[in-house]
Amino acid sequence: MKKFMIVIFMLISSKSFSESAGGIEGGIALMDFGAEETGQRIADISGSTVLVEYDRATWYGRLFYEQELNKESFIDLGYFLTGSLDAKYTLSGASATEGYSMNGVEASYGYRNDGIYFKGGVHQSQVDGKASITIGGTTYASKASASGMGFLLGGGTETDNTRYGVTYYSSVGGLDDADLLVIFYGIKF
Repeated sequence: MKKFMIVIFMLISSKSFSESAGGIEGGIALMDFGAEETGQRIADISGSTVLVEYDRATWYGRLFYEQELNKESFIDLGYFLTGSLDAKYTLSGASATEGYSMNGVEASYGYRNDGIYFKGGVHQSQVDGKASITIGGTTYASKASASGMGFLLGGGTETDNTRYGVTYYSSVGGLDDADLLVIFYGIKF
């Protein structure tokens, strides 16, 4: 991935391209991390009813650099991060929590025409997880992370220096079932 990013940087450093811009995006990130299934597994193992409370979305932020190749195509490089998606499982005498946050770098190729754009590319990302279980007043905690590559697809609309859109990140952290859908608003500088 480092070699890929170096080649992209060298390409966009060339003076033969049109315009470049940096920017920032913010929005919401949606992910189904299987909280209902986890709650059902806990209920099956414990033989008790389990109350499940979980987040369906969290905040999303992204810094990016965009280099036009011509009036219709561009290369986009970015760094994204999210807040934590959390779940709490409660049953008689015990409770458990888990939470996941994500971050990563990305590179994509895009096409724009008449204020609408589409892009596709890759990301190298990480999922950081934390979990705890409380039994009889004693809490046990753990942390773990996973990293890896996946692809991304996105699109939206641009007007002057603002953009609205969606981006789909597949296999965040290299995890097959960790797909993220982002809805955002962005500003280009």
